[in-house]
Amino acid sequence: MPSALYLAPAAGGKTAYLVTRARALAQGLRVTPRIVVPTQLQARAWKQRLAEAGGAMGVRVGTFDTLYRDILDATGETIIHLSEPVQYRLLRTIIANTDLSHYASLRAMPGFVQAVQTLIQELKAGGIEPEAFATAVASMGNEPRLAELARLYFVYQNQLQAHNWADSSGTGWLAAESLARHHAVGRDWPALFVDGFDDLTTVQQRVLQELAPRVGEFIITLTGAPGVQARELVHKRFSRTQQSLENDLGLHPKPLPNNTGPTQAPELAHLASTFLANAETVSLPAGKALTLIAAADREGEVRAALRWLKQRCVHDGLRLGEVALLARNCTPYRPFILQIAAEFGMPVHVVAGLPLRQNPAVTALLDLLRLILPEAPL
Repeated sequence: MPSALYLAPAAGGKTAYLVTRARALAQGLRVTPRIVVPTQLQARAWKQRLAEAGGAMGVRVGTFDTLYRDILDATGETIIHLSEPVQYRLLRTIIANTDLSHYASLRAMPGFVQAVQTLIQELKAGGIEPEAFATAVASMGNEPRLAELARLYFVYQNQLQAHNWADSSGTGWLAAESLARHHAVGRDWPALFVDGFDDLTTVQQRVLQELAPRVGEFIITLTGAPGVQARELVHKRFSRTQQSLENDLGLHPKPLPNNTGPTQAPELAHLASTFLANAETVSLPAGKALTLIAAADREGEVRAALRWLKQRCVHDGLRLGEVALLARNCTPYRPFILQIAAEFGMPVHVVAGLPLRQNPAVTALLDLLRLILPEAPL
């Protein structure tokens, strides 16, 4: 089966189609389909859907990190992977030993180390090498704030290369380079499915560009509809990703074949098709499918949402395990969720976990270290 880029609306059956396809391929126990999803949380959800559909042996579900490791294992290239805590310690040491003037006052601040770590991850995800970043900074007049960041990136990357180390972002970089050198890798892979993404980094697309013509069956799913141009602000990210895949991988979008997956509630489908539209549209009553609440701040948003959820449990007979509070970025809402849920007597489970500093044992240990090392930045 040739490579394919399938488009369907949100909740339009994309994952259901791939689950069915993966089970069909794995029936004979001789084929190992590889499924790539954005996060470990989505990988768990994918495995759960696979199990609910009847299960299958040999289906490998993971993130791009899993794919990168498979590629490097297949090429026989050995690297030492740096975990994020070790990467943080390395950056902290580099910052402490690098001559800085603009950021001198921030040298010992944990937040500055994290900001540099995030910047390096973004640069590597975009496939931008230290020399290219330094050249771009020089073309802007070598501003101290940018020149010092370029210097830190250069020193950090040199340290990794000198010891054959790789961080999470660099692993993808190395996987892409390995694929370019080893043209046989991936040719014995029967299927590679990429599901659940709304955006792909430059390095991720580079890896897929190498693998697409090699694997037996290559499928990417995206939210959208063939021939329909995304409106301003609506599905704009999907549209950019679709255009990039068309240009880099030569894929032409198609509708999902034999789409018998779940359909949206009519009210939500209408909202998805008209939300933020510039043109006037015919209104459709939302009924019980949608409730719009205006709140003054995040605390008000969380309080209204949790009150609504508790009403559903008390009046509609739902169990707490059957309701969920979703946010695109839960971090700024987390303190309000924990506090207000306690007020309402609603036990909550934060799927993304809690910051390590909020663990009582860690807090006690840090307090003890502050007594011993009062000047240390903890």
